[in-house]
Amino acid sequence: MDIEDKVPAVTKAIAIVRLVNKAGSCGASLIEISVGLGITKSHCYNILKGLTRAGWLLHDDARHTYVLSARMLSDISSIFSRRALSTVIHEELDKLSTAIRTPCLLTRLERDGSFVTIDRSDAAGELLFTAPIGFRFGPDAPAQMRVRLAFLDRSEREAELARWTPIAYTSTTIVDKNRLRAEVIATRARGYGISRAEYTPGVMTLAAPVFDAFGNVQMILQCPGLEAHVRAHESEIASELLAATARLNALLGNPPNGGKEDTD
Repeated sequence: MDIEDKVPAVTKAIAIVRLVNKAGSCGASLIEISVGLGITKSHCYNILKGLTRAGWLLHDDARHTYVLSARMLSDISSIFSRRALSTVIHEELDKLSTAIRTPCLLTRLERDGSFVTIDRSDAAGELLFTAPIGFRFGPDAPAQMRVRLAFLDRSEREAELARWTPIAYTSTTIVDKNRLRAEVIATRARGYGISRAEYTPGVMTLAAPVFDAFGNVQMILQCPGLEAHVRAHESEIASELLAATARLNALLGNPPNGGKEDTD
């Protein structure tokens, strides 16, 4: 089997693994692999060395051949037995909804600053309107916006605030820039944002961030509930919400708190 020089190293590594697999228990030597795949000896050796270091191949010093290792078979087996990531995330939402007795939503931050609902749970069984999957919140949706701003650098945050045009969705919506700035700083300090019936009358929302690998907010987990219930149980709901986002960040391999220092 010939491989063109322009094929990425990862494709060559896959080809090497397939050739070694076909060789069976006898394995294949560096020369056999290099000639069989049309890869230069030095390049082939470097890939074999990497695969061996990773534990996917074993080198038989007596025969000077390479064979597949049990570690590789174990890694592949675990991939097929692992539950889909989306399933695990949804289970976290169900667990949270049940614990706090309100619905919860997972929204994704889009490039235009809006927030799109990508998952939800009504496991608590409470009758309350929440956003369906695919629903888009505007960039200024109070709870989500405050979470996004709270985890920006101060200069980025101030630039966003300078461009902000307030909209009073309800009679309680914060429309004063200084009050909003204070609320954003408080959001960072406690780890979650609050909308006190500022987007939908009678509905209070707590929201916390899920980061990406670079420490930027990529998703927001939010818990909208009847205002009286959320006010009475804010501490309990916040504790469960922060625990859920901590598990999601750990599951995704992201740094806690975005891995960034609070400069305020």
